[in-house]
Amino acid sequence: ADPSGDGSRGSDGAPPPTPFQLQSGALATPTKPILPWQYPEAFSNYSSPQGPTFNPMENCVFKSVLSFTLGGAMGGVMGGIFGGHNSDFMLNPRWEFMNTRQQMWLSWVQMRNQGRSMAWNFGMVGLVYSGVECIVEKERGAQDLYNPLLAGCASGAILGASGGPMAAATGCAGFAGFSVLIDWYMYHSADDE
Repeated sequence: ADPSGDGSRGSDGAPPPTPFQLQSGALATPTKPILPWQYPEAFSNYSSPQGPTFNPMENCVFKSVLSFTLGGAMGGVMGGIFGGHNSDFMLNPRWEFMNTRQQMWLSWVQMRNQGRSMAWNFGMVGLVYSGVECIVEKERGAQDLYNPLLAGCASGAILGASGGPMAAATGCAGFAGFSVLIDWYMYHSADDE
């Protein structure tokens, strides 16, 4: 019987078994499961027998896909908002002769198209930038202001390459400057707190 009455010690006063001892079969399986809040000392130094756990945020592919998804969602929302305020469709000569339902449908089509376009653009920017920054950070083995500089330049050049060498150079300079500025601001605002 348990002398303390709370189930924390056996009849011999020994500490509870660790989860690894229970999983490996080194001890007989108890009738009641061991819960972490009942025996915090048994779970405090426990690590998985399979090795270190997988952190998805250290995987460049995962970070890139996540940035593509979140950037696409943000671009879709912004495109829908800005597309609804765009008045280009009102220049249609038939606009004055359309009823309210037709005008609303044309507005919806404009919002949808603008949302899709901005979702794709924001998603691609997130995909390229986060992927390049992750690769640069892993290759350099450091986390400093050179990573956003290199990642911004490479991303701007890749995204602007379809416009020719001048657009690629402008994209490189613009993205690099903006990335360093944002990273520098975030780094210094974290130091102030």
